[in-house]
Amino acid sequence: MNNVRRIAAGFLMIGCSGLIAHVHSAVSVHTATTNWIYIGMAVFSGILLIAAAGLHTYRVNSKLHNMVRLMRSADVQQRNHNLVLAQIAADDPLDEILTSLVQGVEHIRPDLKCSILRIDVDQQHFVVAAAPSLPEFYNDAINGLAIDATLGAFGEAAITAKRVVAIDIQSNPNWSGLRELAAHAELASCWAEPILSHNRSLLGVFVIYKTQRSEPDNDEIKLIEESAYLAEIAIERKLSLEALRKSEELHRIMAQHDSLTGLPNRALFADRLQQALSYCKRHQRVLAVMLLDLDKFKPVNDHYGHAIGDELLKQVAQRLLACVRSSDTVARIGGDEFVILLHQIDDMSQANIVSEKILHVLNREFLIGTQDIHIGCSIGAAFYPQDAQEAHELTQIADQRMYLNKGLSSPRVAQPL
Repeated sequence: MNNVRRIAAGFLMIGCSGLIAHVHSAVSVHTATTNWIYIGMAVFSGILLIAAAGLHTYRVNSKLHNMVRLMRSADVQQRNHNLVLAQIAADDPLDEILTSLVQGVEHIRPDLKCSILRIDVDQQHFVVAAAPSLPEFYNDAINGLAIDATLGAFGEAAITAKRVVAIDIQSNPNWSGLRELAAHAELASCWAEPILSHNRSLLGVFVIYKTQRSEPDNDEIKLIEESAYLAEIAIERKLSLEALRKSEELHRIMAQHDSLTGLPNRALFADRLQQALSYCKRHQRVLAVMLLDLDKFKPVNDHYGHAIGDELLKQVAQRLLACVRSSDTVARIGGDEFVILLHQIDDMSQANIVSEKILHVLNREFLIGTQDIHIGCSIGAAFYPQDAQEAHELTQIADQRMYLNKGLSSPRVAQPL
């Protein structure tokens, strides 16, 4: 019995030992598994943190890159604008200014091809002012085209005075007549911005092309608007300067020319006579001053009126100009009084020939409206150096001889030129 108990106790101890060993083994396996889970979680968390940090770094770098790009772009754009403004201030040729403007835009956006079309107001057609990157055949075809709303994006922009975007040139109805030309030039899209003056009159069109179908984004629209504004400043300033020069020239001409006949007046004739005398004194040449007074002019005014008289004076001026050389001067110095400077003649016989021609042409009838008018003239001439050395002496002698030829016994005292 005791042996049985001992044997049972032994088996029990062996079983307990096995159970304890099994439990210990199970606990060891569970602990190892848990550790791997923790390690896996730690690694995954690290990967997530690294990815998040990388994404954050990428976003920051991307923003910095965009900021730097925008700053560089803005800096380049500002430099280009400053260059154009400097050219405007220096009064450079307009085509050079507009070309610089176009090249500046293309430098900022190399994928764009730009042109500036000016408007010929008188003939109402386009003039290619700047298009350095477009094919020559394309510019030649556009230059001189009549302004029409159905003529591509630029024609519509010119007529509507609004921005026009043609995303696909080949499918746009306004490009029907220019599709082949655009395809040959490899142009797929076109955007056109009207260039308007301060009073909204059309000065031109800023045109941008792309080789791929596209529409402008906000940055491109801003660039187009700013460029069109600079083109407006350049064109309008140039037009203002041209108008000012023309006005000054007109005032100068009016101050030195007779408003009725367009001939030089007394002041301009005096200046030319003085210059001619100086030349003749240096080179021992001869000149003649001829004073001419119309006969029977007052009765024409009295009978037919001043309108007919004015037209008669205009025709007299044209006949006198036909009698002299282009280097000579015919001037009107009074109501029906004219003076002629024959510059660098060989001798007095040349003046006599001119005098005979004048008498002949002025004795022919003048047809004014339905009126046939007959007049004549009296001529007096004085010569340098034979008659006098100075301008006032020459004109006085010519005046006296004219009145003697007119048959007047008491010639007047000539007014100094």
